[in-house]
Amino acid sequence: MKKTLLALAVPALLAASAANAATVYEKDGQKFDVYGRAQVNVYNDTASGSDSNTLEGYGRFGIRGSTVINDKVSGFGRGEWQIDSENSDYGDSKESLKTRHFYAGFDGGEVGKVTFGQTDTAYYDAIGVTDIFNEWGSSANAYKGRQEGQIIYNNTFGGFRVGTSYQFSDDSAELSLGQDSGGNTISVPDLDYGYAANVGYTFPINVGVNAGFAKDEYAQAGQTASKTDWALSTSYGVYGEAGFYAAALYNESKVEGQGFDVTAKGYELAAMYILENDWGFLAGYNFSENKDSGEDLSDNYLLGAQYTFTSNFYTYAEYKFDQIDGADDQWTLALQYNY
Repeated sequence: MKKTLLALAVPALLAASAANAATVYEKDGQKFDVYGRAQVNVYNDTASGSDSNTLEGYGRFGIRGSTVINDKVSGFGRGEWQIDSENSDYGDSKESLKTRHFYAGFDGGEVGKVTFGQTDTAYYDAIGVTDIFNEWGSSANAYKGRQEGQIIYNNTFGGFRVGTSYQFSDDSAELSLGQDSGGNTISVPDLDYGYAANVGYTFPINVGVNAGFAKDEYAQAGQTASKTDWALSTSYGVYGEAGFYAAALYNESKVEGQGFDVTAKGYELAAMYILENDWGFLAGYNFSENKDSGEDLSDNYLLGAQYTFTSNFYTYAEYKFDQIDGADDQWTLALQYNY
């Protein structure tokens, strides 16, 4: 998986709804579900210098299961993959099949849950509150995405949430450190280790506050670098339910290498209102910059609307007004089916 700091764009799609999963086996404390998605989008293509539009699609398939070990502990596992529809030539270099989640673990109820494998780090819980758009939201943070080789602990008690994660070495990681004074790209591709933590609290009035921290250490052939992230966020309402939801995020990320030091800061605002008649409307703003040079890394307004035909079939439209010099606005129309 490729992780970068300065390309501060982490587009995210809504996960397949658990309510649409089909239980194919349930007996003697064991349960096994399958789920998936089929989606098609029409995108404007002005960014490539053309006035034409494109139609693209992808599919997802997931399996998950659980088994009761004793009256206090159960085991669980999950695998989820995504494949692009534009892959008629399987011999090209495009990675059409991607693993999104792959893990197993133990659920100890009140003592918490331990997960082993590939999924989001603990840091995501602090920044995910503004990640509500289907396409271009959550672009003002340097989150590196789902990671492999992790041990993750999560627990909730009362209104509190806590989480920690540790990632083992990954020789396929790539950290972009920007450029040196000669214009040469500096990169350290091997992750030595990483760790993250989050803590949050939700008040009875559905106001949530969160704080997160992450640290990654990179090393290759005597060259070392580190990446440090921290974030504070807050939210109001219950995401996905009828009514009003709003969230705000502030975060900073710093990369230090041999002869190199850069810090990015950003904030995100997101809001959604879902009507009782199955319509939903979204609005957001993302801004981030290099603290040292003042260069804008992300600056965009977002608008969206969606309509739910059934619990597993809906359509949406989203538009990004990009304020970065030389960047084009973007829009998309989509149909999504979840099963």
